[in-house]
Amino acid sequence: VYPSPTKPNARRATVDLFFRAKSGFTADVCAIGGITLENAPPLIAAGADLLAVITDLFSAPDIAARAAQYQQLFERA
Repeated sequence: VYPSPTKPNARRATVDLFFRAKSGFTADVCAIGGITLENAPPLIAAGADLLAVITDLFSAPDIAARAAQYQQLFERA
């Protein structure tokens, strides 16, 4: 979705694609690519059921605490 240091040349989806995917699929929709705590809420609001987070999670000083913060984003949605 967003620029990612893990896959810098990957094609990016738009947030609007999540709205369309939720109306067309029964399977869960996963967002991947450059996701941070700051840019995740619009993805969840658009219908992302899952977030594939690498850099923001594993570069955090406390990985468990950062994972809990992502969980809280879903609980608030």
